[in-house]
Amino acid sequence: MIFLDVNTFFAERAGGIRTYHRAKIAWFAAQAQHTYYLVHPGPRHAVTQAAPNVFLVQVYGAPTGRAEGGYRWMLDYPRILRLVEQVRPDVVEVGDPWLSGAFARWMRRSGRFTGLLSAFYHSDAVRTWVEPWARRPGALAPLRRGAAARVGDWFYRRQDAYDVTVVTSRAMERHLRGRGVRSVARLPFGTDPAFFAAGADAIRGRSGDGTVRLLYAGRLGREKGAELLLAALPRLLDDPRVHVTVMGRGANETGFAAIRHPRFDFRGFVGDRAEVARTFAAHDVLLAPGPHETFGLSVLEGMAAGMAVVGPDAGGTGELLEEVDSPFVFAAGDADGFRDAVMRAVGSDPAAGAAKARALARRYGTWDDAIARMVAFYEDRVARTDAAA
Repeated sequence: MIFLDVNTFFAERAGGIRTYHRAKIAWFAAQAQHTYYLVHPGPRHAVTQAAPNVFLVQVYGAPTGRAEGGYRWMLDYPRILRLVEQVRPDVVEVGDPWLSGAFARWMRRSGRFTGLLSAFYHSDAVRTWVEPWARRPGALAPLRRGAAARVGDWFYRRQDAYDVTVVTSRAMERHLRGRGVRSVARLPFGTDPAFFAAGADAIRGRSGDGTVRLLYAGRLGREKGAELLLAALPRLLDDPRVHVTVMGRGANETGFAAIRHPRFDFRGFVGDRAEVARTFAAHDVLLAPGPHETFGLSVLEGMAAGMAVVGPDAGGTGELLEEVDSPFVFAAGDADGFRDAVMRAVGSDPAAGAAKARALARRYGTWDDAIARMVAFYEDRVARTDAAA
């Protein structure tokens, strides 16, 4: 089969989306049965052959305001259309609901593409951005709420136009079905084996000096809960046991970079996965305050590395923490609840839940397991569609 992914938000300094596609590239490169194309934006058109059956196709994209990740808006859709007509993929998967999603739906309506059209649901724009905007106080709040409701209805109707929407958590599956998206498939992520290996000795006690090492790793944006962490840091660092490390880039990067404290370490973006895994294993507690995670990849990585995880009772993070019956869950968006949950983790034995967390990560499997599940799902859907035609 021929698979073609179109993702506006694949970039060298991106987070989970980059990790997901790198895992797909590695999986397809290790086998000979299928051919894989990844189309992503860049400064110019270029094609890189990563393996005999794996092609990375860069098309022109204009830089966005999110310069910290190297993100671009993909614009050269005529070139993508020519590629689709040339290679005739069995599956087209789009990774953003806006430009590439609209383009893919047009291809279907116009008959230019007749294979399986899939949307991978990396984020929920309505709940992450539109609804918080609508809840802002002020005289225009009623108008914003009405506008948000109409935008939501419009958005989910278009999401229902794909042959299938792929999600990674039960929470997201329930949400989309509740909004009228009929064809939804849950295909959870896996974990890089480096996190299992780095955490092999992570079922351990405190460091000799009693320090409790807290880690935040991810985009430093409001949607990831970075503002909640930034506000909590002064009081967290008042505790002499606490050392905090922050890795990532984003809107709040300046605020984190400006902190000067002997027990605070800001590392910025770290792209090397082995280094990230070693950093996870060197810390006791992972801070994952974002309420909008569609899966919670860093949470699963933290569990594989034997860390305790502090996270909200919402989204994919809440789902993963519920699976291990975590005592470090707080009400999403509650600043005091977040700080209290962190301090509960600080006061606990960091090794206490490590075995249970690592067992859950093993059940989800590695990235190879996850991509194999996904390819098998697509093969089955294509076969059933062909049989029904």
